[in-house]
Parts: sequence; structure tokens; C-alpha cells
Amino acid sequence: MLTPVDGMVSGRILPLGALAGDAISLMGLVVFGLLVVTTLVILLGGDRRFIVTGATATGGYLAFLVRRDGEPDLLRHTLSRREAFLDRLTRDGLRSRLRFDRDTFARNVARRRPERGLDGHMLWLLATARVNQAERFGVGLGELYGLTDPDDPLKVHIGLQEHYHTRLLADVVGIFGLPLRMHPPAMLVRAVIWVLVGIPERWSQPLAGAAEMAGCVIFRMLRDRGIALFADEPAVAGRIRLLYDEILADEIGHVGYIASVLGPAGRSMMRRLFRLLGLRLACQLPELVALYGRAALKGAFAAEFRLDALAAELPGRAYAAAMI
Repeated sequence: MLTPVDGMVSGRILPLGALAGDAISLMGLVVFGLLVVTTLVILLGGDRRFIVTGATATGGYLAFLVRRDGEPDLLRHTLSRREAFLDRLTRDGLRSRLRFDRDTFARNVARRRPERGLDGHMLWLLATARVNQAERFGVGLGELYGLTDPDDPLKVHIGLQEHYHTRLLADVVGIFGLPLRMHPPAMLVRAVIWVLVGIPERWSQPLAGAAEMAGCVIFRMLRDRGIALFADEPAVAGRIRLLYDEILADEIGHVGYIASVLGPAGRSMMRRLFRLLGLRLACQLPELVALYGRAALKGAFAAEFRLDALAAELPGRAYAAAMI
């Protein structure tokens, strides 16, 4: 969800000053401290215990991605079959009958917390926009540091999928005639992304996998609530399912890929980090909290994470190279 997996390959150590931007607050220090502790736990775990080759599993995953997404063009940030898919949707020109106030939407996208009195439809649209902020931030940071390896076809595909997530989420909001303006995501989200981009891949993979697991839970919840909210417009509800399923299928693949290259200790760390950070990341979406309530969110993240069950929901569209 939070960062392109292909971005975690440089081994660069980013300066602490790169995290500056907001005034330092007590909460900011707590958040940053949590990320420092998490990073140290990963570093102290040792490379050899975490990483295995997973060559056979990743080879099968790459073959699946080529069949599903087509040929990559890194310069234009496109995958041939996915581009054709989006072109078909654009020609269809589906729009909801419902109309939402553009000023209210734009004003709340720029806020850290939504205004009081917004209905479920607007909260859901704002949550979708908020997730897109995190996706765009991760994609942009990876590009800024030139982290995509053009000689690694698997990571090229994964990185380009992250580009498409920003377009797919914008298309969800576009069904309702609303524009997306970019704003930085919440501090914890930015901190996680900075850590993932800034430390070597062999150290960051358990944290990256935990973030992708959180993405699976969040995207699934947003998909299901959107379908329910717009059930009176079957075509709109169907389009919401289609677009979110494209993202969810990718997230499932990313979790499986990371699990396939981690050893038992790395997968165990990945699960523990998911328990530690997953709910906290979801709570960075205040609109999601307002839609579901903290108790329901806590239950969703406390439940057993079943990658096989998630993949079974999307037969032929999701590929899990390994279980977690």
C-alpha cells in the first residue's frame, strides 16, 4: 500500500533532516521513536536469518505478471494490458447520478481530520483520496531517489503497478466528478515510507511486507464499504469493485512476493510488525475510523491474516508466491 516495493533496493541511508516538514511535536517524536525502534529490531535480526532465495516462486510470479499486465514501459510508466484496461474504462465514461459538493471535498482533503457532519458517502470518498495521497507519496519518493532497477523485470512490474494504483484511485473519485489535489499523507505514513526507501532492501523487507498486509486489509474494507454505500447504483458499485479489486490483487501479490524471499524469521517479523503497525496505519485515515469505528477496525486487524483466502476471492487475478 504505502511504498513501491521496487523502491527498496538502493541501500541509501536518508538524513534525519529529510523527515522535517512539520513542526516537531510530542506525537511526532513518539511516532518517529516507534519507527526507529522498529528499524533497529529489523537490523539486529541479521540478514541471513531473514532472506532466502525464493527463485522458483518469484519466477512463477513474474510469469503471472507478464500474462496479466503485459509489457512494461518504464519510461512512460505503463503496462500494456493495464493501459488497455484503463482505456476501455475511459471510453465507457461511467458517472454516478449523485452529486457532491466539490468545495467541501477539496476543503476536507486538505484537512488532517474531516469536518463534523459529513455523511458516509463523503467520508468514503475522502478516505479513498487519503489513501491515494500515501500511494502518490511513496511513488514520488521512489522516483525522486531513482530507486527502480530497470534490469530487474519483476521489480519493474511491481513499481509500475504502484503507479497504476494512483490512477485507479483517482478514477474511483472521478466517477463522482471530483478532482484530486495532492497533499502529503499523515506523519506516521510519511515516516514508514521514508524508512522503507532509506534502508537497504535486505533489512526493510519485513516492514515492507507488514505495510502491504495492512494495505490488503484497508483496501478490502474500503471496497466493501463503497459497494454497500452505492448499492442503489449497480453500475457504480460494480465499477468500485472492479477498480479496488485491481489494487487488492496487486497488494496480495506483493505480500506473497515478499513472503517468498523471506526466511522463517523474516516472515515471523513481518507478522509481528503487522500486528504492531497495521491498526496504527489504518487510524491515519480518520475518515476510515469515522466510517467503521475504532472497535471494528481493531477487530479487522486482530483477525487472522489469511493470504490464501484473499487470493481465492480474486481467482486468476491474484497470485501469492508464498503464504505468510
